[in-house]
Amino acid sequence: APRAAGGRRGHSRSLLERALRTASASLGSGEQEALAGPWAGVVPAVSAAVEAALHEEHEQGSVYGKQLRLLCANIGRNPSLLSKLLSGELSTARLVRMAQHELAPDDLKEMRAVARQRSFDQAVAQRAGEEERRFVSRNGSMVELERERGEDGE
Repeated sequence: APRAAGGRRGHSRSLLERALRTASASLGSGEQEALAGPWAGVVPAVSAAVEAALHEEHEQGSVYGKQLRLLCANIGRNPSLLSKLLSGELSTARLVRMAQHELAPDDLKEMRAVARQRSFDQAVAQRAGEEERRFVSRNGSMVELERERGEDGE
């Protein structure tokens, strides 16, 4: 039987809370102490605030569920998101609109950027190699290889 809307939202909050607790375990010792001290109740409050922003932005449709899964997966792997939420550097409204690449940990973003650059460099090198093969020098000028073979109707 499908859950009532409040039940689904409550379940969403508990999933977010679990992800936030996972992220808090990866924080530096000073940040962990802050969470254990006067901020002990902050994780449930933050998860409720994130879910409320998620609900406001995406309501209960398929985008809500997709973004919830994306947030839970990435918050647990990227404790800096929790740090930014706690410091106010990142609002819950902005968090729930972030794309997958924005939610990724910094080291993963860096690896992806390096891979993109490598792929681009290889494509440029390959294209340059193809261009070199298309042209040959004849009497100091560049002529397309097909023309030199007589394929241009000369």
